[in-house]
Amino acid sequence: MDTPTRRRLLAALSATAATALSGCSSDDGAATETPTPTATPTATRTPTATEEQTTREETTAEGTVDPAALRTEARELTVALADGEFERVSNAFTDEAAEVLTPERLEGAWQQATGDRGTFRAVANVTHTANDDGSHVVVVEATFEGGVLNFRWGFDASGEPNSLFIQPPQGEYSSPDYVDESAFDETELTLPSPACDLGATLSLPTGDEPVPGVVLVHGSGPNDRDVTVGPNKIFRDLAHGLATRGYAVLRYDKRTYACDVSATDDVTIDDVTVDDAVTAVERLREEERVSAVHVAGHSQGGLAAPRIARRSGADGMALLAAPAGKLWELLPMQNRHIFGLDGEISDAEQRRIDDIAAQVERISNGEFSEDEDVLGYDGSFWASLRAYDQTAVAADLDIPAIVQQGERDFQVPPSDIEDWETAIGDRGTYHSYPSLDHLLFAGSGPSSLAKYYEPNNVAAEVVTDLDAWLAAQ
Repeated sequence: MDTPTRRRLLAALSATAATALSGCSSDDGAATETPTPTATPTATRTPTATEEQTTREETTAEGTVDPAALRTEARELTVALADGEFERVSNAFTDEAAEVLTPERLEGAWQQATGDRGTFRAVANVTHTANDDGSHVVVVEATFEGGVLNFRWGFDASGEPNSLFIQPPQGEYSSPDYVDESAFDETELTLPSPACDLGATLSLPTGDEPVPGVVLVHGSGPNDRDVTVGPNKIFRDLAHGLATRGYAVLRYDKRTYACDVSATDDVTIDDVTVDDAVTAVERLREEERVSAVHVAGHSQGGLAAPRIARRSGADGMALLAAPAGKLWELLPMQNRHIFGLDGEISDAEQRRIDDIAAQVERISNGEFSEDEDVLGYDGSFWASLRAYDQTAVAADLDIPAIVQQGERDFQVPPSDIEDWETAIGDRGTYHSYPSLDHLLFAGSGPSSLAKYYEPNNVAAEVVTDLDAWLAAQ
C-alpha cells in the first residue's frame, strides 16, 4: 500500500476524534436516553448483523452498482460495529483498506467515537451519493443515548467499501428570535439530591416586582438542564423564552445525568423524576420575588407532572408532549415508526418489534421481577409506573393546567390530548400544533430521530401560548 493511501485511511479513521457533541438526552459531551421509553429519542435497535444477512446485489440490470444495496450494506456494517463485530467489518473492506482498518483500529475508533454517547439505539437515516468518478458515499446517521454520529462509508466503483469516517453532525445552538437576553439574569444554583447535588440555573426577569415561577421537568433519559439534543437545547429555549416574558424559570440537571445513577439501578419514577422536581419547586418558592410556582413537564416529565404537583402543592401544571397512557405501551408504536421510515419493515425489524411487544405485554401483566432489567429499565421502575395513573391524579387535582401537543409526534400519540381533556376538563387549556414534533420543533413530513439533531428551536407558538396561560392564572 502506498503511503498517501495509508495516511488517507488513517486520517479517515482519526476523524472519530472530532466527537464533542443528546435526548430527549443530553449532548454536551457526557454520556446520557436507552433504551428510553419515550421522551426522547426511543428504546430501539436496528437488526443485528447476525439477525439478518443481506446478500449484496453488486450490479443492477444495467451493470451499475445498486444504491439500495449499498445503503443496506452500510446500515448493516454500522450495526455490526455496534455489536462488536470488528473483524467482520474489517473483512468487508477492500484488501488495501483492510490492511489499515484492522479489527483493533476499528474497535479503538468505535470506543473513542461513542465513549461519551452511551448505548447505540438505532439507525435513524441512510443516504447515498454517487460521485463523478464512479465511487459512492453512504452516510448512516446512528443515534445513541447521548447523541448522534454520522458513519460515512466510502465505496469504490465496484461497490466494495474502502473507507470510513465517523463524525458528529454539524451545527451549533442558536438562540431563538423570541428571546431577549437583556430581559433577564441567570444564577447558578445547586439542588440537594440523595445521589449527588444537582446543578441548576435560575432565569430571573430583571426588576424588583413579583413574578410567577416555572420549574421545567425533563423527559426520560439522562438529560442535562438544557435538555441538549445535538445542537438544540429545548429547555434553554423555554426558560429564556419565558424569562423574556416575565417569568422566573428554574431548570436543573437530571439525577441520572449528574449522578452515578442509571435506569438499570433499583430506581422508581420518584427516584428519577418526581423527588428532584419537588425539591426544585420548593427551592423556587424560596426566591423572594417569586409568587405562584407552576410545574412544566415534557414527555415523561409531563406524565409525572400531576404527581409532582400533588406532592409539591404547585399552583398549576403544563403538560408538554405528555403521554396520557401507559408509558411502556408506546414502545412498539415508536419502533414501528422508526423502522418504517425507509418505506418497509424487514423481517429482522419485525422480529425486533415483536420482541418489544412481548416485553411490553410482560410489563402490562406484571410478569416480571423488580430485580430484573426489562427494556432497558429496572423492574422496580416499571412497577412504580404500573402503580401510577397520571390522568386519574390529574382529574383529582384542583389546579389549572395547559396541555400542548405536536401532531407530528411519533413518540406520544397526538390523540392523547383528548384523554387529558377528558381527565382535566374545564380546568385545562388545550393546544394541538399540526407542524410540531415531540421536541416541539416545527417541521414537515414524518418526524424522525435524525430530525431531532438538525438545528432548530422550540416553536414560538408554544412559548406564546404558555405565556398567555400563565398570565391568565
